[in-house]
Amino acid sequence: MRHTKASAIHYSAYHSRIEAIQALADVRRGKGSTEALLNSARSLRATSAEALGSPAGQRYGTLASLVELLARLVSWWNAIRTAEIDSDRYLRSAKLSAKELGAELSSEPDAARFAEVAARIGECSDLGEIAEIATMMLCSAVPLPLFNREGPRSQLRPPASHEGEIGRIAVAFSSFEIDGKPFADPQTMQPEVIYDLTVNSSLSRWPGEALQVILSPLSVEPTGTHELPIFQFNRPVGAPPYLLTKTGRMLVKFPISFFARPLEFSYTARLVPEPGDSSVLVQGQRRLRVRCFDPSCASQSGYVEVEKRLVEIRDQAKQVPAIMDSELNDFLVLLSCIGGVAGQSLQGHLFPRKYSEAEFQDEMKRLLRSNPRVGSELEEHPHAARGITDLSFRRMRIELKVEASRRVGIADASVFLQQTAQYVAGSDRRFGILCLLDCSDKTEAPGTVANDIALEKVEAPGGTLPICLGVVVLRGNLQRPSSFS
Repeated sequence: MRHTKASAIHYSAYHSRIEAIQALADVRRGKGSTEALLNSARSLRATSAEALGSPAGQRYGTLASLVELLARLVSWWNAIRTAEIDSDRYLRSAKLSAKELGAELSSEPDAARFAEVAARIGECSDLGEIAEIATMMLCSAVPLPLFNREGPRSQLRPPASHEGEIGRIAVAFSSFEIDGKPFADPQTMQPEVIYDLTVNSSLSRWPGEALQVILSPLSVEPTGTHELPIFQFNRPVGAPPYLLTKTGRMLVKFPISFFARPLEFSYTARLVPEPGDSSVLVQGQRRLRVRCFDPSCASQSGYVEVEKRLVEIRDQAKQVPAIMDSELNDFLVLLSCIGGVAGQSLQGHLFPRKYSEAEFQDEMKRLLRSNPRVGSELEEHPHAARGITDLSFRRMRIELKVEASRRVGIADASVFLQQTAQYVAGSDRRFGILCLLDCSDKTEAPGTVANDIALEKVEAPGGTLPICLGVVVLRGNLQRPSSFS
């Protein structure tokens, strides 16, 4: 079949690709629109229909389905922002449809990238992941449709004029501080502690005849669990832009579960009185995410330094693509229990001499089974990946090593990572634990237990999904503190 240059790259295909890129880029910047995504999906489906029967037509249809699923995630985002009832219905719908689409794509060898995007949508649990999913879609290649088309070609739609709309909108670029420091994402706070929350807002112009601009918090979090300030700004004098700053009080009354997503709050602007032709759009930092975990109330390990490290590792692990929340929770339970043993080893000298690996395994088995969160679910010597593992918890493998000749740290664990990673991969898991006992002769005092807990990623050649290993070093054979004097 002969193709001219004009027929090879059809105008409608070009338009749908550009429209999709613009809509996805807006989502990536945190400015996504459900309507823009759905319009883009319709254009992609039109291109798919025109290229019906070709591989390109099939991929355009797949991309259209993924854009529609992303639109549901953006609807979830907007529903939370506006305190809509049952906002999670959008998330549930997107995840269910993504799993169905992923099952269809699994049998198509040339659709691996699209199947990966569908899997990421199916496992989405945090608003921060939406921008990452949009980035993955922007990086997904779509082949050019090569086909002949009969009849007149549709012209590119000219861009709509927004001049009148822009003239009626004032933009407030905002940032927040807590106790004089930039508000982190997420910000860690203590429950039942009152903090100073400061907003700094640059207003491009004063909207219409309004007397006040009011920034108000919105949230779908349970009523009565938090108190956030409302910021009121009176009409300023002088020429724009206006720099507006005000401080209020913020309180979160209860801690959240260690495994729960952060609390989320969004600030929106309204005018008093409300003019019919003007509005204020809040840009910049308008969404506040808060982790409120109190180790003294719901400790996972019994040691504050271990808790802090577990929070950091949890946040690191959540950035790893295509992980399941259930497996991550099992990993954190196991890591907190072993981290507790590391704390006890420093405090109570659990390992007072030099041990063989068999003795170390027996002692770890006893300590972990005595923890009610592990108990009978701890297995010994299960077979996996042509080898015999030391211990296992819910098919999560624990590899135990002993070093008696020299002091070791996290960096020294690198020689054992590949062995542990193979056990994990052969068990159809993404997480595992490597535990090292340092029972060497000590010539200096050990550091904080937080230095002895880390998350290491083992990348496969050419792969995009790493194996994640929690590494814990236990300090044994300790000297008396007076011996260092």
